[in-house]
Amino acid sequence: MMYQEISAGAISPQMPPCKAIVINVGAAKEICPALKELHSFQEYTVYVTNTSLSKLAQVLERCREVGVPAIVNCGEELPEPSVWHPGTKYAAALISPGSYHSLSATDILSYIINDENADTFSNIGYQGYRYDPQILHKLQSRYFEDMRLGSFRDGMSLCEPLVRNCQYAFIDMRSVRYSDYPYSNEANPNGMYAEEICTAARYIGLSKEIRNIFIFGQNHFEKQLTVCNKLVSEVIWHICEGIASNIAEDPDNQQSDEYFQRKMVSMGENGETITFLTSYTTKRWWMEVPSKEGKNTLVPCSINDYQCACAGEIPLRWLFFYQKQTL
Repeated sequence: MMYQEISAGAISPQMPPCKAIVINVGAAKEICPALKELHSFQEYTVYVTNTSLSKLAQVLERCREVGVPAIVNCGEELPEPSVWHPGTKYAAALISPGSYHSLSATDILSYIINDENADTFSNIGYQGYRYDPQILHKLQSRYFEDMRLGSFRDGMSLCEPLVRNCQYAFIDMRSVRYSDYPYSNEANPNGMYAEEICTAARYIGLSKEIRNIFIFGQNHFEKQLTVCNKLVSEVIWHICEGIASNIAEDPDNQQSDEYFQRKMVSMGENGETITFLTSYTTKRWWMEVPSKEGKNTLVPCSINDYQCACAGEIPLRWLFFYQKQTL
């Protein structure tokens, strides 16, 4: 992997190809020395550029024209939703320690769960006692997905289906516990381990639909410890590795035996027959879920869902999407 610094104005379809573009907003460029210390066994290029908050929307539009994901290192707070919002239906994911107390740009959770254009959404890694019950009820009433920190820790790979089709991702560094990320005296004593947020970041990078990833919740960079800058740079590195490792596959259009194996599981004499697909290449799993239109929709899942069905139990993920698509 090679990091190459370029000016924001140089981002265009005519520039040499790259896997991703890292955009540092304002003082966030202080992580660049730590980023350059990281290496990869894969050969690919990542461009790094710096911009101001007022020009971020223009830079993101240039990245969209190029057709590569943008990794935005925001610093302390997120930009206003108008900077990134596509104006159409979208899929999003958020890594956060819980819900937020203010309706600012940083309160991306409240914004998304009240946004009619938010089609699918998953909130990962939160701590239950830091979550406003009313916000959690609203999230669940819209059939958005959530994964508590404990569930994530019990099986980190189970978050991959939740972000597989994600287009916009938001990573709050305050999700990490103080001993791993001592960004301020207000940091949480409990939370994700450094390795865990890096693993989640890689899964986000593996999304075949990813467009923008925003990293926020950092202290003012002139006050931030070197170890904090290093962890942010490692999160970016894992995102880039995920993007570089991603293999584009679409089971909706490639349902041949050459790419996918189809497995049908009967749930009893009078029960449903659930069809699973697994990729020979990536080992990813999908399952068919009926919709109101009478068509079956392929939903990302894990091998655990298949094993659950084989044991005679309807997977909870199947029931969740069945209710979402038929009610």
